[in-house]
Amino acid sequence: MRCVTDGGVLVSEFGLLNEPKTGTRDRTAATERQAGSLRGFADTVGLAAARVWRLRSRAWNTLRQPAGWELWRLPPAAIAWMLGTEIAVAVWALYSGFKDALTTTDLVRFGVIACCAIWYLVQTQHPEEQRRADDRRGEHIDQTAVWLGGAAVLLPPTLSLTLLLMVRVQRYSIAHKAMTTFLFTTAAHGASILGVHTLTELTSLHTWLESGTLPQRPGDIALAAVALVGAALWYFASQTLLISIARGLAWGGWRRQKLIGSWSDNADFVYALQLAACTTILGAVNIALVPLVMIGVALRSTRLSQALADTIARSQRDRKTGLLTEDSFHAPAALRLLEDQTDERPTAFLMLDLDHFKRWNDKYGHSGGDIVLGCVSAVLRHNTRTSDVVGRWGGEEFAVLLPDTTREEALRVAERIRSAVAATAITGLTELASGHATNEPRAVGPIHGCTVSIGVGLSPEHSTDYGELFRAADSAMYEAKRGGRNRVVLAPVLASAPSPPEPRTPTSPLSRAGDSRREW
Repeated sequence: MRCVTDGGVLVSEFGLLNEPKTGTRDRTAATERQAGSLRGFADTVGLAAARVWRLRSRAWNTLRQPAGWELWRLPPAAIAWMLGTEIAVAVWALYSGFKDALTTTDLVRFGVIACCAIWYLVQTQHPEEQRRADDRRGEHIDQTAVWLGGAAVLLPPTLSLTLLLMVRVQRYSIAHKAMTTFLFTTAAHGASILGVHTLTELTSLHTWLESGTLPQRPGDIALAAVALVGAALWYFASQTLLISIARGLAWGGWRRQKLIGSWSDNADFVYALQLAACTTILGAVNIALVPLVMIGVALRSTRLSQALADTIARSQRDRKTGLLTEDSFHAPAALRLLEDQTDERPTAFLMLDLDHFKRWNDKYGHSGGDIVLGCVSAVLRHNTRTSDVVGRWGGEEFAVLLPDTTREEALRVAERIRSAVAATAITGLTELASGHATNEPRAVGPIHGCTVSIGVGLSPEHSTDYGELFRAADSAMYEAKRGGRNRVVLAPVLASAPSPPEPRTPTSPLSRAGDSRREW
């Protein structure tokens, strides 16, 4: 808000806007901003260093308890594949390291690329941690290939693998993943780097990099371009193949998106490799060009990608609960149902409705109702898996799709959710001292009494169609409310149950994506 005073000086709620300026004041403000910026960067660096330092205790605790490693929970074929890959990569790295003959040029290039990578990691760690948290249910693409891909071509294996370890240790401090998975992914990165170095040594790309001059003849330019493309293809394909085979053996499914992610995920990876090619060319011509050009490009690209991912995530999440909205629930739920049908696995659909929710709003206001919704959503998150799809359907209704879940498991999960909601003590509520709006609200202690009615639909028992499965669970939920509320009701196999007052269908065009025709 802005206005004009009697003296004609423009002001705002933050103070004077056209206050007379002096050189001293300008210099002081500039110094304070610079100092604040430097302090902020120093704090960021300190936080990154502290996180990496704290990994010592996590690693030591993991090494002391080998019987508790998540690796042993995987199928034997997955264990053999992961351990065999890691051992093979370690042997390959040792063999390549013994052959290394480091030069001053190699050390200079390593120092510059390592400084660029560290700066990049520090500047992107906070949004990257958020992205990794958001991507736990799907594929995550890290754009550190901008530096690792260039190092794989420009540096000997010893130095490029050292850079890989530096990057992976920092990323592990914000990844919140099991060490078993992270170590195998690191081994896949190592295989990519070692393969790229081998291709570089076998082609004319090696001679061009040592000379530091761009090829001039058309034939040499074509050969160098083909060699760079081949290196990028190996970097992409080797990681994809190794990781997808491990996922297939561990999860027992071999669908493309489940193994290698979506096309957009892989497009992000390819774009990072294109930037890595730029890093390689600049580093071969003049290593000083890498920080001058690539830091700004890489940071800008990553921040735009992070901002876009954050915007998409926010648009898909309900503001009050953090769960998926109704519109964003349909696509992943229909996809999970289709995957289960293809692999001949059962699926369960839960519809939940808060009992007498209007009473909470009337007594504690809409802010109190929001607190109740938040408590119920917390119960849902705590009692579901990362592979489950959980959303707020609108108002006081919630929906949960449980992939690969039998009848007994679905009823057990639904009952666990129902009892957990009933046992929840809701805090932070306020109510008026009397019925008059002029009275000040007063805080009330922890309140019990929130309950939910849950309807359960099963696939293929009730239907293999997404829309029909929803209607089965929805009808069972209404039956639970008519039967006294605070209970779980399984939809009948035959359509003999009375219809809800206003039959509903999912509004998404994917409402029939679960058709039993099993089309991809």
